[in-house]
Amino acid sequence: MRFLPLKLNLNVRLILIFIACLAAATVTFFLTVFYFTPLEDYRKQERVNNQVEKVLADWKASLEAGNVSLSDSKGIEEAIGTVKDQHEEWGFLVTDAEGDVTYRTGKLYSEDLPKLLEQKLRNDYSSGRDEKQAPFISTAMFQEGLGYVVIEAPSRLKAINPTTYNQQLLLAFSLAVVVFLVLFVLFMRPVTRYIEQIESGIGRIVDHDWTYEIPVKGKDELSSLAANINWMTDQLRLRFERERELEQSKSELITNLSHDLRTPLTSIIGYLQLAKDQKSPGDKGYVDTTYRLSLKLKGLMDELFEYTKLTHHQVELQTDRVDFAALLHQLVGEYTPILEGKGLHVEMDVPEDPVLVTVDIEKMIRVFDNLLSNVEKYSLEGTINLRMRVEGDQVLTSLSNPSDPVDPEELHRLFDQFYRLDEARSTKIAGSGLGLAIAKRIVELHDGEIWAESGEGKLTVWVALKVRG
Repeated sequence: MRFLPLKLNLNVRLILIFIACLAAATVTFFLTVFYFTPLEDYRKQERVNNQVEKVLADWKASLEAGNVSLSDSKGIEEAIGTVKDQHEEWGFLVTDAEGDVTYRTGKLYSEDLPKLLEQKLRNDYSSGRDEKQAPFISTAMFQEGLGYVVIEAPSRLKAINPTTYNQQLLLAFSLAVVVFLVLFVLFMRPVTRYIEQIESGIGRIVDHDWTYEIPVKGKDELSSLAANINWMTDQLRLRFERERELEQSKSELITNLSHDLRTPLTSIIGYLQLAKDQKSPGDKGYVDTTYRLSLKLKGLMDELFEYTKLTHHQVELQTDRVDFAALLHQLVGEYTPILEGKGLHVEMDVPEDPVLVTVDIEKMIRVFDNLLSNVEKYSLEGTINLRMRVEGDQVLTSLSNPSDPVDPEELHRLFDQFYRLDEARSTKIAGSGLGLAIAKRIVELHDGEIWAESGEGKLTVWVALKVRG
């Protein structure tokens, strides 16, 4: 199964997306609030306040320097100077220590001046100032004693209605929510689109489109899910192909078996029918032929039965420690007269020293018996070579015989049941077509390998077995 390294956790990714969207929404909220807040008015009002305070300080200093009386309106105006004419919207007031106005010019914004003076003494203006006025108060020494000078300048700040303020907050919050949702959808779109793509791919796989692969994007749980789905799809496809091959193999097995069984059986029935119709039903020629065909039929049934047993999942091997080199010498010795009778010369390159392996002796004899039988039946005239060598933990054995060139595809199918290289010649040669299939199954049961190679006018079958302790 495939796994993707360095995965970025999907939860972490979603949290980062949420934080980014939330930050953008927060910035949008505050920018909107500040945009609708009259900051420039505050700055202008600050400049006016600074100017008023300077004028107030100069006025106080001039009054005290001139030792002006509280009732001297002319002296008070002269102390104000031209500032009064330059700022007609300002109000200038002079009061005695009790708060009684002794001089006033311009517009008076304050309706409760004594209260303002009281707040001045407490340094508290929080409850006495509204959005329409900006009073500035300072003490001053007159001829009669302590008094107050007051300048009131109209405020440039616009009053903020609570309803309007709430509407502004609602607008800012709404914009922040919209920004959050838009960004969240944009950031999540690749994730949701990938999920939709995985869902669509699963749908195609469910419809048996096992050649489709879901694209693997990124290194998170979704990409890992896509990779694992692709792996499972490959396994399903391989399993389906194996089942289809098994079904086809089963069909071919039944077809070939029916043919191979019917041929001798038909002949047997025919000869028995002839013997039955003759006056001498015990004719030795008919009996001999029928007996020979019956043996052929029995041999075919025996091989089929053996192949069926070997393909069973619970087949068990009866293994023993054996000198594999000596075993090959014995088998070739038994076949040498038969092979030489067919014009085939045998050359062996097998170690004289013992080569010990652990195998099921009876079944391994069957493997090389089938291979030598195949050589005897299908080989062209020439030299048969049997070689064996030990490489690492494997014993490699090769059996070569003269042969016409064989296509790679036919080499691959050589070990299939009932498969024969030359159908024209095979029909004239006794055999079931199961010999190499049985040999392959036995070798596989020993965790070994068997394969064929063709080249230089020879067909070579290789058997690789593990040296077992």
